[in-house]
Amino acid sequence: MKNTLRIKKDKVFKYIFKKGVYSKGNYVIVHSCKTKFSEEEKGGVNFFAVCVSKKNGNSVIRNRLKRYARAVYTQEETKLKSGYNYVIMYKKETIGKEINFNLIKEDIIKCLKELDLYEENI
Repeated sequence: MKNTLRIKKDKVFKYIFKKGVYSKGNYVIVHSCKTKFSEEEKGGVNFFAVCVSKKNGNSVIRNRLKRYARAVYTQEETKLKSGYNYVIMYKKETIGKEINFNLIKEDIIKCLKELDLYEENI
């Protein structure tokens, strides 16, 4: 996450969920919106967060799901548009024991393409 900052404040999450757009996949929901900052102020960096519910499994499984999402983001970070907030939420029906990294990667990329935030040609 070279040019990415983490989202930590509750008011930022509420802003993204209220003002942003989202796309649903089989396992995840990707929320996105433009950052409040101008390009000059923050240099066009992205803000990123992952949300996993306790209904997805115990702490080991939840941490594995967060690792998967962060790994997908770091691999595909150069292909994403800059100046956006990204929040990846796992659906409550997603059970951590039944899925693997490749399924999550395909699902996140599909959602980002639907939101027109993913550029494959880079």
